[in-house]
Amino acid sequence: MSRQPSLPPTAGISYEQVAAAAENLEGRGAEPTLQRVCEHLGAGSPNRIQRHLSAWRAARPAPASPTPRLPESLIGALEEELARHASAALSRGEQLAEEARRDATSLAELGEALEQHLGDLETRAATAESAAEQALARRDDLQAGFNELRESLESEQREARTHREALLQTRQQVEMLREQLDEAVQARLAAERQTRDADAERIKAERSQAVAESQRDSALVQVREKTEQHAELQKELQAERARQRQEIAELRSEQKQRADAMERARHEALKQAQEAAQRASKAEIRAEALQATQAALKSRMDAMQVQQRQRSLRQTGGRPTGERE
Repeated sequence: MSRQPSLPPTAGISYEQVAAAAENLEGRGAEPTLQRVCEHLGAGSPNRIQRHLSAWRAARPAPASPTPRLPESLIGALEEELARHASAALSRGEQLAEEARRDATSLAELGEALEQHLGDLETRAATAESAAEQALARRDDLQAGFNELRESLESEQREARTHREALLQTRQQVEMLREQLDEAVQARLAAERQTRDADAERIKAERSQAVAESQRDSALVQVREKTEQHAELQKELQAERARQRQEIAELRSEQKQRADAMERARHEALKQAQEAAQRASKAEIRAEALQATQAALKSRMDAMQVQQRQRSLRQTGGRPTGERE
């Protein structure tokens, strides 16, 4: 059985091709049915072929009724009856053929519409699949960003804890410095008391010296032989008094230096404590901002998931995604 060259599946089948195939089949004595025409062409939409085949059948002239050959005695009586039956049968056949052609045309058009609808559905399904893949990719990106923010938040929280611990240590150092400062103040007060005591001793010594000088003057005439000894004692007393004054001045200078050093240490400790408190406050503010950003991202992800479900429902006509149309 010879066939015409096959066409690509996507090429349209024309009326002339369908008519030629039907006439070829009819010439070989085969009824040009839809299946035989499709097999003869080897390609094309069955719905389109059926529509062209119906048009070809409608365009063909109706077959002539056979002339009955009867005896002459019955011709007159049967001709009228046969003509009536033939006319009725022909009319009924034409009516049925016309109805069949209309049905075939309607079925072909319906088939083409269904094929078009199926193509639209496939396109929509591909679009929905692509949108779903993009949404999944976007969700993965948001999840990755969320994980990075969470890790950053945890890092900031760890840094905040470190700053709090440093602040606590600084406060402890400040307390220690305050205690040392109190001890230094107590030492300075004790040194001042010692200085006052030394001043009292010096005044007492000066008074004693004045009494001694008075006694020396009154007894000078009587004890001239002890003048040299008294002079040596006077020198020793002056040297001792100068030494006591020098020691008192050095003690006051040392106490002042210690007090100044303690005051500077106290100021430095307070400054470090204030800086540590500021760093801890900034870290806490940043941690709160990161928590707010995390909550906003989570809300945005929830909204995107709701929009994706609504889009899926609209694309499937309000039915769940797994239900076929």
